[in-house]
Amino acid sequence: MKRPVLYFLYLLYTVETGVFLVLVPWSLIWVHSYFAQIPPLRAILLSGFVRGCISALGLIQIGMGAVDFLAFCRALKTP
Repeated sequence: MKRPVLYFLYLLYTVETGVFLVLVPWSLIWVHSYFAQIPPLRAILLSGFVRGCISALGLIQIGMGAVDFLAFCRALKTP
């Protein structure tokens, strides 16, 4: 592995993005966001279906980070 620091930063970014996508749709940040204040979008953005879909994307992102982390650990062990 040529650049383990960059790869580690990528892993950190992936997991952080996933956690953000899982948590934010259910927080007050989501309710008070600019797009949630637009009447036609408000009902869509505050529906449980859309919030769940975005949280599912976050879980997928965290899963991708976990798989990449395992590959990173294996690559560090190989000479």
